[in-house]
Amino acid sequence: MKTVSIIDRKKCFSCRSCVQICPKNAIDMQENNEGFFYPTVNESKCVDCGLCLKHCPSFEPYEKNDFKKSSCAVWLKDDKKLFESSSGALFSAVAEKILEDGGVVFGAAYSNDLFVEQICIEDINELYKLKGSKYVESTTNSTYSKALFYLKSGKKVLYSGTPCQIAGLKKFLGKDYDNLFTMDLICHGVPSEKLFHKYLDWQFEQLGGKIIYCGFRDKDVGGCSCNGKIKTKTKTKTKTVLSALDTYYSSFIRCETYRESCYSCPYSSLERPGDISMGDFTEITEIIPDFDFSKGLSLCIVDTEKGQALFKLVKDSFNIIPLEFSQYISIKSNLQKPSERPAVRNFVYSGIEELSAKEFFKRFKEASRFYFIRFYSRKILSKITPGFIKKFVKRTVRGKIK
Repeated sequence: MKTVSIIDRKKCFSCRSCVQICPKNAIDMQENNEGFFYPTVNESKCVDCGLCLKHCPSFEPYEKNDFKKSSCAVWLKDDKKLFESSSGALFSAVAEKILEDGGVVFGAAYSNDLFVEQICIEDINELYKLKGSKYVESTTNSTYSKALFYLKSGKKVLYSGTPCQIAGLKKFLGKDYDNLFTMDLICHGVPSEKLFHKYLDWQFEQLGGKIIYCGFRDKDVGGCSCNGKIKTKTKTKTKTVLSALDTYYSSFIRCETYRESCYSCPYSSLERPGDISMGDFTEITEIIPDFDFSKGLSLCIVDTEKGQALFKLVKDSFNIIPLEFSQYISIKSNLQKPSERPAVRNFVYSGIEELSAKEFFKRFKEASRFYFIRFYSRKILSKITPGFIKKFVKRTVRGKIK
């Protein structure tokens, strides 16, 4: 059969293009024991038309363009709006412009139960839902079909997401639309929602209240850093999450919990499917030492003519530092290659269904008291170590890694 059933599961992005394109509703998404979803074909409904394969970004990659890309570091001049975003507020400014022009914006948002899903907004007052970092896999649901509806109606559409989601959208549509604009994230990889909700259960046990908010890289708990916060339903308990001491956060940063396709992602390169690629850019100190990025900073890569036109509409609202690719390509690893699959990925999800949240996360090294002591010992040592020694060590380590 000419269906997505032939796709290697290690290559599937769960973009749901196949589900939304199927004329017979013969494809469903089923969850595996780790909490990742994959398409399954109901052979009794399938007519073997081959549309699902034709529109699958894993089977047939998107077409590359020969546009001469440009890049820069940006941060919004409006400090209030800048504070509300995880990085330099690049997405926020572009989204505002599309909405002001009567268009619609798609992006990742939390549901009431803290599941992450792609949604569509038409009102600028709802833009807050799409802001902030959400380090978990989001589901596209039927947003590709919804985007097509708005495109055909003549509305401007901005769709933001991971590169594989943007590639899935373009394969689903099958052709370009002048009123479609896309922004892809410079992505490391995504953990499953099952793991994320296991983590929320564990936090519930620790805080003694239903979790109503979980933010990653929230600026009110450490500026433009990797810190986050968790709030309970009573709103009287707020916990600051330090990335280096948090089991979920740290394992994410170490690339241990990603979907299998993330480790062979074809979009971890400068060949991007979006019109604009965006990501945080704390690494700028490798280019401009002592640069203050505490308010937030975004790396902006203009990938297409559409992206160039889109950026021109908002660039006056930003502080801008022009960049050459050679300045950051060696320090922004996911623009060179996919995240490496660590050995612990073989068993990191083991017991996720059988073990309690406490027992499950107790296996992570951040849960040990020794790790806690070692972390703060290193922090103290770092404060008393002269700067020139730290720079020397950092350069030496980087040289060995290369």
